[in-house]
Amino acid sequence: MIETIAKLAQVAPTFSAMENGNTIHQYFEQNKEAEGVVIVFDKKPVGILMRNDFYQKIGSQFGYALYMNREVTLLMKSDLTCVDKSCDMAKLGFIAMSRNQDSIYDFIVILENENYAGVVNIREFLIEMSKTKEREIKLLNAQQDILKQTNEAEKRHRLEIEQKNAAIKNLLDHAGQGFLFFGSDLLISEEYSRECDSIFGFSVGGQYFLAVLQNFIDNDTVMMMQDVFKSVFDNQNTTKDKVFLSVLPTEIKINDRYIKTEYKVIPHQAGKSIMMIMTDITQKKALELKNAEEKNNIKLIVRAISSKSEIIQAIEELQGFIEHDVVALLDNNQSPQLILQYVFRIVHTMKGDFALNGLHYTSAGLHLLEDALSEMQKNIETITTDEIRALIVQIDCNQLLEQDIKIITEALGSQYFEKEDRVTVSQQRLAEIKNKITAVFQNDEQAAVLKLFHSLFQVNLKDLIKDYNDYVKTLADWFGKDIGDIIISGDDIYINRDRYAAFMKSLVHVFRNMADHGIEDPDERDCAGKPEAGKITCELKNEGHQFVLSLADDGGGIDLEVIEKKVLEKQIYSAAEFAQLTCEQKLTTIFMDNFSTRDSVDLYSGRGVGLAAVHAEIGKLGGKIKIDTEVGQYTRFSFVVPYEQQ
Repeated sequence: MIETIAKLAQVAPTFSAMENGNTIHQYFEQNKEAEGVVIVFDKKPVGILMRNDFYQKIGSQFGYALYMNREVTLLMKSDLTCVDKSCDMAKLGFIAMSRNQDSIYDFIVILENENYAGVVNIREFLIEMSKTKEREIKLLNAQQDILKQTNEAEKRHRLEIEQKNAAIKNLLDHAGQGFLFFGSDLLISEEYSRECDSIFGFSVGGQYFLAVLQNFIDNDTVMMMQDVFKSVFDNQNTTKDKVFLSVLPTEIKINDRYIKTEYKVIPHQAGKSIMMIMTDITQKKALELKNAEEKNNIKLIVRAISSKSEIIQAIEELQGFIEHDVVALLDNNQSPQLILQYVFRIVHTMKGDFALNGLHYTSAGLHLLEDALSEMQKNIETITTDEIRALIVQIDCNQLLEQDIKIITEALGSQYFEKEDRVTVSQQRLAEIKNKITAVFQNDEQAAVLKLFHSLFQVNLKDLIKDYNDYVKTLADWFGKDIGDIIISGDDIYINRDRYAAFMKSLVHVFRNMADHGIEDPDERDCAGKPEAGKITCELKNEGHQFVLSLADDGGGIDLEVIEKKVLEKQIYSAAEFAQLTCEQKLTTIFMDNFSTRDSVDLYSGRGVGLAAVHAEIGKLGGKIKIDTEVGQYTRFSFVVPYEQQ
C-alpha cells in the first residue's frame, strides 16, 4: 500500500497578503516554536515566511524601518513548493531534496482542489523518512536472515536429494532392469538406469520416447501409444490411468532381445510422469519357445495318431489347391480381383485348418503367404493375373510342409504317409452300389441297409465340434485368456464329411473370433461380475430337412458403435446409408471381405477374411446365418444348414 503525505500534514497559521510586518513579528514573538507562516489570498497560498528568513530581513540595515509597517508581501517567498495531498511519500522526498539548498527546510504547501490545506514540515518529514527507512532495514535484515536460513535448508535438502538419487540410481543401475522416465512432452529424463543404454544400444537421455521406440515397433503401434500417453496426461482420474496403460504392448523385441515392458504413473507436485520398466526376458523367452515347440510337437504327434485321415486330407488339399486349383483359375481367364479374394480366403481357412490339426509350422508358413496376398490386395484394383501367377509359382508346398512332416515321420515312421488305412471308391461305383441296394431290398430292410451304407460316409457333428476344443485352448493361451471346454448339447446329427467338410473347416474362424473378440480378459470379466473363465457352447438341433448349429460365447457381445466406426473407416457405407440398415443388416457387415475390428494383424486374426470365408461356405450349401448378441453378455451364431438328401 502506497503512503501519501496526508499523514504528515500540519496546520500552519495563515495571514492575508494585506497584513504588515508588525503582525507577523507579534506572532513570532508570541509563538517561539513556530517555524513559519503561510500567506494567502482568497484561500490560495501566495507565499511563505519562515522565522529565520523574517528575522534576517528585519535585522538587516534599515530592515526594521523598511518592512515592519509595510505589506508582508515584501518579506514573503513567493516561489512556493506546492503538492496535492494525494502525493506519495517517495515523490515528496524527491521534490523536497531537489530544491535549492537555501530553501531546503522551507515548508512544502499542501493543496486540496488547489486551495490551501496545510504544510509539511521538512524536519518532521525527515524524521518520518528515517523511521520508515529503519523499519525497511529491519524488515530487509529479517528477510535476509530468512533467505539465508532457507538457502542453507535448500542446500541441505539438495544434498540429501542428490545422495538419495545417487543411491537410487546405483540401485537401478545394478537391478538388471531398464528404468526411464518421461513427462507430458514425452522427452526421456536424463535420470535413467544404465541398463537402458545397453538395451537400446545408444544413449536415450533427452530423446523423444516414441522416436526411440519407432526403431523397434510398427507405426500403428507408435500412433496407438501416442494416443494412450495423451489420454494419461490429460486425465485426472488415477483409476483410468491403469486402464489406459493396460493396452500398451507388454513385450517388445529390441536388437534381438525380448524385453518385457511395464508402465507406471508417478504423481508429483508438478503433475505426473510415466516410468517405463524394461526387463530382459530373452533367455526366458527362448525357454518358453522351446517348451511351446515341444508341446506343439507332442500335440501334433497325438493328433497325427488320432486324426490321420484329416491330416493327410489337409495336406492333399493344400497341394491340390496350390499346384492345380489356383493354376486352373488363372488359366481360365477369371477376374484377377475375384481370384485374389478367393485365394486369400482359402489360404486363410487352410491356415486355420492346419493350426487346428497341430501342423503349426505349415500354419505359420501360410501366414507369411497371407502377408504377401495382403500386400497385393492393397492394389487390388490394378492387380493382374500375371502378378498372382508370379506369386503362386514361387510357393513350394514341400517346403511349407517339410518341418511338420519331419516331426510326424521321426515319431511315427516314414510309413505313416506311405500306408493309407482307407479304401478308394469312385463316385460312380458308389452310385451303382446304392442303386443295387434299392433294387434288391424293400421297405424297412431297404431303409436299414441304406442307413448302414450312408453311415460309412457320415460323422457325428458333435465329434467334429469336439476337435476344436484343444484349438480354442491354444488360442486362449495366446490371447492371455481363460476358456473352458466347449459345452456341446442337443441332437446327434450325422453328416457326410465330404459334403460339409469345407463348412466345418470354416468354423475355425468363428471359434477364433470368439477367443479373440468375444471372450474378455480375466480382469475385464472379473470387473463385469463374470467368472474369469469364458464359456463357449454349441447346441445342435435336427429339424428334419435342415439342422441348426448354434455357437455362442458369454463374452462382451458385438458393439454396433465399433462396427459403425470400422464401416465408415473402410468406406463400406456412408453414415447415412449405415443409419438406414436394420440391426441384423448392421451385424452382417462382419461377414464382408476385409472387414475386421482389429487394428493390427497377427498369426491368428486381423485379416478380415475369416468370417467372410464362413459366409461363403454356408452360401454354397444354401444355408444362412443368424446373429444374436447383447453388449456385455453374449454373442450367438446360428447356422441354418439344409440337410443332405438321404
